[in-house]
Amino acid sequence: MLKKILLILALFSALFADIPTGYYDGTEGLSGESLKFVLNNIIDNHDELSYDDLRDFVLENTDEDPNNSNNLILFYTGRSQNKSTFGGGADQWNREHVWAKSHGDFGNNPPCGTDAHHIRPTDASVNSTRGNKDFDDGGNAIYDNGYLAGWTDGDSWEPRDDVKGDVARIIFYMATRYEGEGGELDLEVIDAVNTDPNPQHGKLSTLLEWNTFDPPDEFEQNRNDQIYYYQDNRNPFIDHPEFVNYIWGNEAPELMANFTANANSGNIPFTVSFTDISSGGAEIVSWDWDFDNDGSIDSNSQDPSYTFTSEGSFTVSLTVTDNLGNSDNETKIDFIAALNTELPIEIYATSFESTIADWEIFSTASTNDWERSNQTDSSHPSAAQNGSWYAHMNNYGADEPAEDWLISPSFNLANYNDIFCNFYVWTKYSDSITGLELLVTNNFSGNLNTTNWTNLNTPFYSVADEIWTSFANIDLNNFADETVRIAFKYESSGTSGGQAKAWAMDSFQIFGTDVILYGDVDGNGEVQAYDASLTLQKVIELIDFETWQITAADVDGNGEIQAYDASLILQYLAGLIDNFPVE
Repeated sequence: MLKKILLILALFSALFADIPTGYYDGTEGLSGESLKFVLNNIIDNHDELSYDDLRDFVLENTDEDPNNSNNLILFYTGRSQNKSTFGGGADQWNREHVWAKSHGDFGNNPPCGTDAHHIRPTDASVNSTRGNKDFDDGGNAIYDNGYLAGWTDGDSWEPRDDVKGDVARIIFYMATRYEGEGGELDLEVIDAVNTDPNPQHGKLSTLLEWNTFDPPDEFEQNRNDQIYYYQDNRNPFIDHPEFVNYIWGNEAPELMANFTANANSGNIPFTVSFTDISSGGAEIVSWDWDFDNDGSIDSNSQDPSYTFTSEGSFTVSLTVTDNLGNSDNETKIDFIAALNTELPIEIYATSFESTIADWEIFSTASTNDWERSNQTDSSHPSAAQNGSWYAHMNNYGADEPAEDWLISPSFNLANYNDIFCNFYVWTKYSDSITGLELLVTNNFSGNLNTTNWTNLNTPFYSVADEIWTSFANIDLNNFADETVRIAFKYESSGTSGGQAKAWAMDSFQIFGTDVILYGDVDGNGEVQAYDASLTLQKVIELIDFETWQITAADVDGNGEIQAYDASLILQYLAGLIDNFPVE
């Protein structure tokens, strides 16, 4: 029953919530002190207000009567009263510290004494009647100007029903926001009354009931949004009233099994590392993994690795159990694809995170050049496409129209098929020309004038302003078996507005699939005695091999480079065998 109530609370608050995206990241699946600790880190160090700020403009906005902008709503009575009637008289309003300021003796001083989350406009006479009492049920009814304010006895105050939950969530906020850090008070909510003058407030069991009885309404949620504007922090228990029971009510989020994998497809034998990201529940004590959907448990580790040795699609299942005996299962159908095909190999990749020095920058005109940048101002991307850095060129304000080149390192495309490149570009501002071209050459020697360039006719004219745009699978197969360089050529028609675009490039990659001639260890297109010699040199660790050489030399297909591989190459050359075992 309680779980249903908590779900209703969560859904009810979501109807009105205007919670910033990601504000509560890190709270998923937490409960108890762990959740309270994370929430404290989210909401502490708020922007402090003065006590006069609360009177002069804050409360007039946070507690404004939605039906009369000249009035505000008084907290305990719910009465609408003109904003101009602030004072200490019986029919005036003043500032009520819901967490009574004598409970910790913080007065009207920031941060506790001026935290708008717990200061409400109240009938001055009702404020005086409530005094510094703890909150609990019972007592004599208190009326003000015909409005019920609540009930009171010698040691407690019970507010009217419509704000019981508001009071509870304020007290829980204060006990979470103020944890004794940096010289601040450590406020605690306890299951008792008569807590003054200690930095404590009660009564916990009653406040838990009130939080459930009176869920957040639109007025309370709007107030939370307004205070977020002023203080840059929120009351998390208005946004997520279920958090109250997760921290103080011995409840926990529902146990939910979940997992990720470091890769979902690859060639066999394909080893995958799995990570448990299950959440909720109590302490998880067991993990049962089934990697091939055969109903058998393949691992009991929390974060196991598993090698798929046969081709096919595999459904993966995880069942987790906590120390209270609760269990949950997550099954991901066809989660892993174990392939027996050639996958693209990354020949080169850069996001310019560490350097741009392996690229050559040439400027045939203008004083502005291509550069590595991490700027995020108005003339640059607001963020890199990947990481923090990117390549950037803008000729605005230069001495003359631009012709500037950003030229890649050289790439030997021998031993590769199906070659292509990927990258992202970004642009801003206007020019009569597109201002960017992608070119390839196989004869660059440092002199642009003697270089033969092939324009790949990439449609950069289609790039929208200020959006990283992907260009993928740019075909480079015409340059197979060659050593090439790729260039981004920037041009502008001038140097002022409307005559120079800004361009940026990031996440440049070249891919291809291996062309494997087994036994051809030197990559010259033939199997020769020298290939057997290289294989033996590798065996006795005189030389190292690149990845493609390891594949070419492993002619028996056992995954290792051994003297037997050199022997097979020599047998092939002597005509003793027609092909290699790996074929």
